[in-house]
Amino acid sequence: MDDMPQYRKYMTQALELAHKGAGWVNPNPLVGTVVVRDGEILAAGYHDRYRGPHAERMAFDYADEHGVDMHGATVIDTLEPCCHVGSQPACTDLILSHGITRVVVGSIDPNPIVAGKGLRILEENGVEVVYDVMRAECDAINRHFFHYITTGMPYIVDGRKHAEESDAEYAVRRRGLYDTYAAVLGMCPIGGRAGAPGNSNGTEGSVGSAARLPGRTDRLDVSDGAFAHFDGPVQAVDANEVVVGRHKPLHLDIRALADTEPDEWLRELGRRKIDSLVVDDDDVFEMLSSI
Repeated sequence: MDDMPQYRKYMTQALELAHKGAGWVNPNPLVGTVVVRDGEILAAGYHDRYRGPHAERMAFDYADEHGVDMHGATVIDTLEPCCHVGSQPACTDLILSHGITRVVVGSIDPNPIVAGKGLRILEENGVEVVYDVMRAECDAINRHFFHYITTGMPYIVDGRKHAEESDAEYAVRRRGLYDTYAAVLGMCPIGGRAGAPGNSNGTEGSVGSAARLPGRTDRLDVSDGAFAHFDGPVQAVDANEVVVGRHKPLHLDIRALADTEPDEWLRELGRRKIDSLVVDDDDVFEMLSSI
């Protein structure tokens, strides 16, 4: 029997779950998990916040709390299960200890401490692994994480206004970007500093290329604490854009680029766990996205 249609059905549900973590798990990847047996969903989970339970852990915790027997079940994972102990236990250990017999995976985790090792551990312990189910879709939701974890620099997100967009359409799309990604690059108020609220829409008050600001000495003037891993809202972008209970990206001053090498500035952001950066200015977007 061809099981692929069922795998795709459940992977679609796992992807929907994974999206719920957007804006809250950075710099971790988005992950969704569905556990099934004989056509029945036994448990499901997603990574919902940085340093929170991984998707598999959320699903298995639910099963344990409700007395659900997972033996012989299939785990549908948008991303390869982790195999190392960090702030959370290894998901491969959870899978093996719960008697899972098959894992269906979308993406391979490019993180060097995983990078196929998790799936090899499962196979070596008798778990069947089905690879590359809806891989393009699973890769797409984590393109920023894949870029960050392989280059050490944030993924540059195009936040520019498209010619065919109305102001209202652009405002909606920009709000979506701010809800999803870790930081926004724009102008802070005069005399302000990176990390402070300010205009970042690439229109009134913005600057073009950082080269237009010769002699400015502002560098990456943000405390280490401001770049720490965050769990929940970090920084409002504009006072009128504050939405209670939703992710708010860290705001970085575009003028910090005037007196530093752009590639080194991006690497510094990466070292401070900023995995993605929305850029609204045409010239600066072209410069940073080419690095």
